[in-house]
Amino acid sequence: MDVADVLLELLRVYSPSGSESNLEPVMRRLRQELGYDELTIDSAGNYLFSRGSGDRVILLAGHVDTIPGEIEAVRRGDVIRGRGAVDAKGPFAAMLFAGSKARIGQGYKLVVGGLVDEEGEGSGAKELLESGFKADHIVIGEPTGTTGVAISYRGSLTFTIYATARGGHSSAPYMGESALERLLDAINTLRSIFNGRSYDEPTSAVTMISAGDWPTKLPERAEAVVNVRFPPSVETRSVIERIETVCSLYNCSFSIRDVTEPFETSLSQPVPRALIRAILKTGKRPRVVKKTGSSDMNVLWKLTRSIAACGPGNSLLAHTNEEEVSVDDLRTACSVYIGAVEELQSMGRRAT
Repeated sequence: MDVADVLLELLRVYSPSGSESNLEPVMRRLRQELGYDELTIDSAGNYLFSRGSGDRVILLAGHVDTIPGEIEAVRRGDVIRGRGAVDAKGPFAAMLFAGSKARIGQGYKLVVGGLVDEEGEGSGAKELLESGFKADHIVIGEPTGTTGVAISYRGSLTFTIYATARGGHSSAPYMGESALERLLDAINTLRSIFNGRSYDEPTSAVTMISAGDWPTKLPERAEAVVNVRFPPSVETRSVIERIETVCSLYNCSFSIRDVTEPFETSLSQPVPRALIRAILKTGKRPRVVKKTGSSDMNVLWKLTRSIAACGPGNSLLAHTNEEEVSVDDLRTACSVYIGAVEELQSMGRRAT
């Protein structure tokens, strides 16, 4: 069995957030075929494969949920296509295959986690925190172009903004009052505030909007879902205060759906160093990157600051209908993960 076979098995099972249990038969089969000591499924539905029995834990954490929308899983030459090939079954498949090949020394335990709900509210990562799971080092499986080492993810604040108005007839809009127009004015002001175009600047995106119940009637109610992303240099409280000010200005209200705090680790931490060394050993040049999105790293850093993200796939293809990854990149990622796991154990031996 090759890493490409592992990925195709995962891709053939449709597992959007909330349906990750569909993967259980495949996961149990992969545990046997890849030779893991144990597979545990926790109360959140996370799949935790393990090798070794030491007290020092290295966690390779990918996620097995995807956004909705099926894409046929198929391999054409060196390319594998399917929903999640990039985000993030591709990185997880590489982690799972690599974890079965890496040398695990005395005193160490390797856990490869297929976490759930990363595309939703992050309940899988949160369950690891709440359950008392311990890890000394964590590699997050996200697409970074294979040779990228992500040391930072921006924060994310998702909220719903609501507008109400008395309505009216569309033939005389100047006599009535439209909740949709009020909502759009508020949204446009928010977008002018959170109008960044890079990692270091807050950005905003309207992802859902609804209003109206009749073609010739001014809407009496309207609402939209807005997502704001912001770097570690911006405080969450300041983002909320700006939203409050705009909503007050346009007589709208809002409710927060989800908040994920930003996080940045240091290149001096063991995991970034181990990944960089492992990439160099493949003959490729490592790149240090800061990601504009968010991931389970925003949660799992609370277990250890020895954490970073790395994985195969072009992140620009994530959440699109063009998700695909090359087998060559998958194999390189396997070499990187194996090298990082073994390097982290060597660092530990040198430290003692």
